[in-house]
Amino acid sequence: MDQNQVVNVLIAARLLADAEQLVNLLRKAGFSLHAEAFSDVRALHEQLQLRRWDVLLHLPGNEALSAAALCEQLQEQALDLSVVLLDADSLPEGAPAGAVCFSPDALAPDHAAALVRTVQQALDALHTRRELRRTQAQLKELQRRYELVLDSATDAIAYLHDGLLLHANLAWCTLFGVESVEALQQQAFLDKVDDADVDLVRQTLRQARAGNPPPCQFTALTAGGSRTRLQLEALAAVYEGHAALQIILRPATGNAAHARQLRLLRSQDLVTGLLNRVGLLARMETAIAQAIDTGSQGALVLALLQGFDELQSLSGRAAANYLLVDTASLLRQNTPADALLAHCGDGEFAVLISGPEHVARTHQLQADAAALNTRLQALLPAGSGLRLALGSTFINELTPSAELAIDRARHNLTVRENSGEPSAPPQDPYGTPEQMFQRLEDAFAHENFILVFQPVVSLKEDGLQRYEVRIRLQDQGALIYPPRFLELANQHGLGECIDRWVCSKSLQLLQERANPALRLTLNLTHNSVISEDFLPWLQQQLLALRLQPRQLTLQISELDVVSSPVHVARFCAQLRELDIPLSLTHYGCTLHPGQYPALDEADYVKLDKTLLSGIDQDMARRERLNTTVKSLHARGVLVIAPMIDQIELLPLLWQASVNFVQGNCLQEPSARMDFSFVQDEEITLSSFQ
Repeated sequence: MDQNQVVNVLIAARLLADAEQLVNLLRKAGFSLHAEAFSDVRALHEQLQLRRWDVLLHLPGNEALSAAALCEQLQEQALDLSVVLLDADSLPEGAPAGAVCFSPDALAPDHAAALVRTVQQALDALHTRRELRRTQAQLKELQRRYELVLDSATDAIAYLHDGLLLHANLAWCTLFGVESVEALQQQAFLDKVDDADVDLVRQTLRQARAGNPPPCQFTALTAGGSRTRLQLEALAAVYEGHAALQIILRPATGNAAHARQLRLLRSQDLVTGLLNRVGLLARMETAIAQAIDTGSQGALVLALLQGFDELQSLSGRAAANYLLVDTASLLRQNTPADALLAHCGDGEFAVLISGPEHVARTHQLQADAAALNTRLQALLPAGSGLRLALGSTFINELTPSAELAIDRARHNLTVRENSGEPSAPPQDPYGTPEQMFQRLEDAFAHENFILVFQPVVSLKEDGLQRYEVRIRLQDQGALIYPPRFLELANQHGLGECIDRWVCSKSLQLLQERANPALRLTLNLTHNSVISEDFLPWLQQQLLALRLQPRQLTLQISELDVVSSPVHVARFCAQLRELDIPLSLTHYGCTLHPGQYPALDEADYVKLDKTLLSGIDQDMARRERLNTTVKSLHARGVLVIAPMIDQIELLPLLWQASVNFVQGNCLQEPSARMDFSFVQDEEITLSSFQ
């Protein structure tokens, strides 16, 4: 492990002087250290929640926390860090993997070199374990990308083992009409070969195991019962550790009609007859290219059949397909004649709208959601809870790709469904969405944004000054709050521009104040979360201003985690590399908040207001809060209670072990950071008697 890299060290010591002696020894040996000392189990828990530690050193003479008790606590936490026990001749039972012991006189001058070597070896072992996990994750990512490349190939490609198919790409499944992985793996390739050509194909496959035979042409039994003349190439290969044959099928030379048919099938959904996802992405990329070249604009509306998976499992695939056909017909009747309608799979439809009236058409389609659901109910079994949910985004020269545009529309759908007004756009006193967007563009041109700050107060003083940074839009002396314009900015792809402006101003404040105890929490829009450029840009800003990454905390919504799990996973991985803390807000607003992998990467969680409502009057709600906080603490996450307007709630939050409180009862958002964090006493129950 590189000694120039900062090593986070925890030291279990009875006396601070002993810990300082050890830190000085390691620093003289060339280590760059961030060290903290603790003397009991409670302090250990608190330190483990604050950051990711690399090594834990246990010094002799600590009666409050023996080596065995320390190992037991680490085993319960299930954390991977190097442990060096300096007061044990042998490792206690249950010691973490990679733990080492050292003689009790380790701090003596004649043992200093041996101790440094031991620490270096423990850190090297930790680095190896972390690199192994990172490599395994990269291999999984590489395999995923390989499968994407395979699926995007125009030739039909499959892997064959003992006559059965192990894997096939999308072109193969389209060619032979395969609908599921299970159906694919139950098929023998020779069953798809005309009887007259079976011997020829079998001979080619045998030769492929020993060498590289020439291609052969044969007649295949393809989708719809048709017979198609194909050219076969076979190569020996390995797939997931199994010796296999790679089969590549192309239209036989001169079969132009089949080539056209295959291209059509690749972009057509077989159930509904609409464009499929592949065809939709191709059309969207064309629309984006036109927007860049000519300035034309468009919109994408996603329509999701919520509850489709449950209906399919209860009623069967056939009934679900009939419903998809009826829904496609219903949407076709209610969309503009020149719009492109696609079925993306899993009950998700998309409408691609172009032309000068794309904004009005999009909002009209969203406003018609209630009527669409009324007509949909007539197609469903009695008592079915199935319904259409709509979300949209706009396509312009700022749209990075078709995939990201779909993610934006899906995020908008999630936001609308959780806003309580999914059936129609809310009435805005600032005018139509077009007028609001004009205000937004004017704000960029004239920098009509301002920042306000609200303190995040720890219920146990830790010497840090935390503020959450929020943005306001100024309009003729009035302040417009983020809910009015941020989602609209997301739909137009301007959310990242807003986030960069907020970050730039916040970093300037950190540099001007030069206060190492100051911490700022920045809220990010969905655009920045799914952007591949935002975090590299932020890293460059931090390096240019010579600021510590941990002075910032980036906060994303649980709705982002739900709507874009793949992009959020990449975002969290990059944050971890940059050592920037992550906060999840609106925690608890979805059905299963604890099941998202992003929670394992979070340092802080800001509870949704629904978890805090009525805790002073309803014991059941209070118990629910206690259970939620305990489960989060068990995962090493610190808990923030926001929007607290009643000072009387603070004792209840303290009882529930909430870590931080934020709300107007402490201080309303202000243009100044002037909250007094230093208190003579900790906030306890007796403080309010």
